[in-house]
Amino acid sequence: MKKILLYIFIAIAVVGLVFNLDMVLNMILSSLIFILVLGAVLYAVYYFFILTPSQRQYRRAVRKSKRKYKKRK
Repeated sequence: MKKILLYIFIAIAVVGLVFNLDMVLNMILSSLIFILVLGAVLYAVYYFFILTPSQRQYRRAVRKSKRKYKKRK
């Protein structure tokens, strides 16, 4: 009897998930987009307002150097 109730409960949960799948996926997708945009804005603030011009220049040189030596391998 307990197994039957468990299977019924699982079946109801699956049916509910299938019917609300579009809403759940939409919420997940919008959350991911919001997190990506927020991260990009925070990085831009950090890059343009917190780093000094010499630090930015150093970071560009490091990226360029990494790309140059990555191609050699």
